[in-house]
Amino acid sequence: MTLADLSEECIFAGFPLDPADHRRSDAGWLEERLTNPASHFVIYADGRPLMKVSGELRPAVKCADDMAAVAGGDWRDLDRVFIGLEGDQAWFAVSLTEKAELPPDEKFIDLRSVAGQLGSGEFSAVPALLARGKMLLDWNGRRHFCSCCGAETVASHGGYLRKCRNVACEAEHFPRTDPVVIMLVTMGERCLLGRGVGWPEGQYSALAGFMEPGETIEEAVRREVREEAGIRIGAVRYVKSQPWPFPSSLMIGVRAAALTTDITLDDELAAAAWFDREQLRALLEKGGDEGFRVPPRIAIARHLIEDWIYE
Repeated sequence: MTLADLSEECIFAGFPLDPADHRRSDAGWLEERLTNPASHFVIYADGRPLMKVSGELRPAVKCADDMAAVAGGDWRDLDRVFIGLEGDQAWFAVSLTEKAELPPDEKFIDLRSVAGQLGSGEFSAVPALLARGKMLLDWNGRRHFCSCCGAETVASHGGYLRKCRNVACEAEHFPRTDPVVIMLVTMGERCLLGRGVGWPEGQYSALAGFMEPGETIEEAVRREVREEAGIRIGAVRYVKSQPWPFPSSLMIGVRAAALTTDITLDDELAAAAWFDREQLRALLEKGGDEGFRVPPRIAIARHLIEDWIYE
């Protein structure tokens, strides 16, 4: 393995379409694309994308003429979002509310499972496309009512905006992303990994936590590590980020330099320990063992660990 191998983007990054934000406010153009035979539709049920399971796993992409059969009637009232353009071809994501009658080679599959199987090769960009649709549909599904006055909302701008129908309110609501800091804490040739409460025995990962209002990334990293493990942090260096569609987070991956080494656990961690670089390298290269495992490469934590091991 080389540094070039490790520099790839995390799964769910690398969105393959043109987001075409300049088209989102053109209601007439969007309406025409909904019935255009060239448009593509990605279907979801409870956040799970519809996949072709015969041969290579891939999205069961539909065209406009398929939609009535897939959705069981009038699908235009379902939550739907415009997710981008591929050339002149529009892509939409649609969330079903009732179980569809599916061909035997199509199945709704959890996105984590899809990403784990399509992390490389011909369909490596598919998880990013499916993640974008899932995040936007999740948000639309949770925002049918205005958080200001309680009235119904209506989707606008291709699903990137919801407007309150109450003329006395008319609040506009935009999709949210929750920032999460995830940090590989290091000191010399050692790094700090933790095991969350309820995790399987031997499963370790980088520490992580949601940012709080008003915090910088550096402040959030120092607070989280101090709270969870009692370690004081000095320099913080950004490494890479990852959209995480469960339901809609942005994982901000950093390297954090420890100033102290004594571990004091809080109630979020079942265990934490310092691991030697060469020890981790050997464990990863043999695929781990029963007593120690790190996250799969679907997770940014694995990237942070490997980037450090092979730097």
